Amino acid sequence: MSVTIRDVAHASGVTPGTASRALRGHPQASEECIARVRDAAERLGYRPLRDRSKRSNSEPLAGKQIAVAMFGIDRTLAGLPVVAEAIHGAEEALAEAGAHPIIVNVPDPAEPPRSLRRVKFDGILAKAAMQGNVTRTFTQRLRHTLGETPLVWILGRPADAAGDVVDPDDALVGRLAAEAAVANGHRRAVIVNPKADHALFAIRSAAFRRCMEEHNGVVVERHQPRARTVSFPLQPVMDVAEVQPLVDQAIELIKKGDRDQPTVIFCPADSIAALVYRALATRGRVAGRDISVVSCHNERSLVAGLWPTLATVDVHPQRIGRLAVEQLARRIAGQFAGAAVQISVAPNFIPGGSLTAVRPAKNPPRRTKRR
Repeated sequence: MSVTIRDVAHASGVTPGTASRALRGHPQASEECIARVRDAAERLGYRPLRDRSKRSNSEPLAGKQIAVAMFGIDRTLAGLPVVAEAIHGAEEALAEAGAHPIIVNVPDPAEPPRSLRRVKFDGILAKAAMQGNVTRTFTQRLRHTLGETPLVWILGRPADAAGDVVDPDDALVGRLAAEAAVANGHRRAVIVNPKADHALFAIRSAAFRRCMEEHNGVVVERHQPRARTVSFPLQPVMDVAEVQPLVDQAIELIKKGDRDQPTVIFCPADSIAALVYRALATRGRVAGRDISVVSCHNERSLVAGLWPTLATVDVHPQRIGRLAVEQLARRIAGQFAGAAVQISVAPNFIPGGSLTAVRPAKNPPRRTKRR
């Protein structure tokens, strides 16, 4: 039996994706990791799949050069766990299939790097900014490259873009969050979303609103004014000042004691929820105690330090990355022709201490009549 990249990874104590990057001398791999992986590969007699001609026909990705491209997003945004885990899942699957992934960062799509102009890739896995219309900035040559190469988008397909896509079922993401809130007695909600024109956040927020209204709920949306133009590369929301005014508006509704005062905040991403926790703390409020919070993504490394634990919806980014590779393999093998394919991964709800049951209103004391 031939030695696989998984065998090399196990022998060197790393993941298959890390082993593949180390063998390629990827800059993200440390010198110590590269040396350890290459030593294990030599000791086991590992040969990349591109050298195994007998298997090349049965594995459509074996020996293929695959671009893992990111369009219009800053490195800090690409480093968010939901994106990083999806890319990691794709890299692992590519390594197992014997492909040669090449990371291509395109922060400004109006100026694509030479690698996209000169290298003939066999396929492209792409992640793009979902805020603003990134495809309008694509050069004619970039459009041609994307149109002529088997292409699968990860975590959303931008407007007017060709290619297949593997993404979360964003409508179900919003609905699951709302159903969890309703199950805990919440009927008054506020949506805190500093990115009003983010395509996926808009789908989740709309689904959350519809589900709440189906249960006779009232939803108030708080977001920053839409920007007239979105500049690329897109930056993540990292400053609490970007959500503080939105959270303050929700707190004001609570202070007024209005009939429609919110009891739960919905955040379309965990990165926003983490800032909401801080914004609440700034005003002496605690998530789950003074107002519940429910979110999306289940970015464990991002929210591990939050207390109480965050109630969120897991979108399974690593599975999305691996399914994108499977779909790309089918495209390269010629199993599909014509219309683009959309594969939506079903999410699931993860309970947390930030979403608590609504406490029943206290009955006012009865007044006794004086005799």
